[in-house]
Amino acid sequence: MRSINIAGYVLRLAVAVLVSVAAYFATEFFALRSWNINESLIVQVVEIGREAPRGDEEDAPFQAVDVELMIQVLTGEQEGNFFSIVAMQAIDGGPELRRGRNYVLVSDVFEDGSVQHSIADVFRIPSVISMIVLAGASLVVFAGQAGAMALLGLGLSITCLLWGFVPLAARGVTPVPLAFLVVFFISLVTVFCVVHRKQARMVAFLGTMGGMGGAFIIGYFMVELWQLSGLAGEGASLLATTMIGIDMRGLLLASVLIAAVGAVLDVGISITAAMSELVEYDAAIKLSRLWSAGIRVGTEILGSMINTLILAYLGTSLPIAILISNAGPDFLGLMNDPYVGQEIVQSLAGTAGLVLTIPITAAIFVLQEKFSRQKNSDSRRV
Repeated sequence: MRSINIAGYVLRLAVAVLVSVAAYFATEFFALRSWNINESLIVQVVEIGREAPRGDEEDAPFQAVDVELMIQVLTGEQEGNFFSIVAMQAIDGGPELRRGRNYVLVSDVFEDGSVQHSIADVFRIPSVISMIVLAGASLVVFAGQAGAMALLGLGLSITCLLWGFVPLAARGVTPVPLAFLVVFFISLVTVFCVVHRKQARMVAFLGTMGGMGGAFIIGYFMVELWQLSGLAGEGASLLATTMIGIDMRGLLLASVLIAAVGAVLDVGISITAAMSELVEYDAAIKLSRLWSAGIRVGTEILGSMINTLILAYLGTSLPIAILISNAGPDFLGLMNDPYVGQEIVQSLAGTAGLVLTIPITAAIFVLQEKFSRQKNSDSRRV
């Protein structure tokens, strides 16, 4: 029996890999034929020749060298042709050149007619798409319908965020109400796709929304109390100077909601699933016992979810954290830094949302179960 299971898992993994490989070649084919970025071409490095230092840039912040290359052009009017060029290559920041790999070649034409070639980046689109397809295919072949529904929910959530919230916020729509609308949609879609017991879907959804409401209230209180503007960090400052009038404080509060919804959903759905299993096992279980079970399950999940949430924030902020540490600030200065304050707001507000989701979800489930039992009891009397 064990060998059959192993063979089945190997076969499923092989199917996922084959789908991923097919996605790689299909993506490469369409990406090369639709590449239309100005002043750049996709080229394949055929041969790598000598390197020569660039003597005119000794004091430049990024050191570069000139590399002799034989390339084959893969896009544009010169597709299929071979050329011998000298390309500028950054020593530390540029991609490592390898024979047979595809790269993005940028050519700058100066007023005197001279041309400077440089390897801007690796052409990684096929690899990115194939890895995404591999992850999705693995989820479907191993988890079946449940994996497909989870993947559908994730796709709809990402679509709502990237093609809904982002463009509308860029057009000047108030971020906070828009973020609540996005969180509402993401929660609704996720619960519908993931929770299979219909009677438990409303509980998980309402518990999640209650936790998100608590996260927003805590985040809003801290932002107002600490007078955070949302302008800390290079990205925020660049956005504020590029798009005059955009509500940066509102974007900060919106980020609190969007960043926390995944973890809050996880807790709400997990508690609902655990309590539903108890009711299915013992339909006459005491409501007080059901409540305590939901709280216990929630508190055990809480430890790992808070860890996940905080480490996720810290992981995305590692470069700036290292930069701040390298500057050598004392503890008081660090706690007063606006960037650190924004990260603390997101972390604590998300944590508050997780904590509040537990009793809210458990209470709603118990109330629903109590109402259901009363309704069944009344129907039997009739």
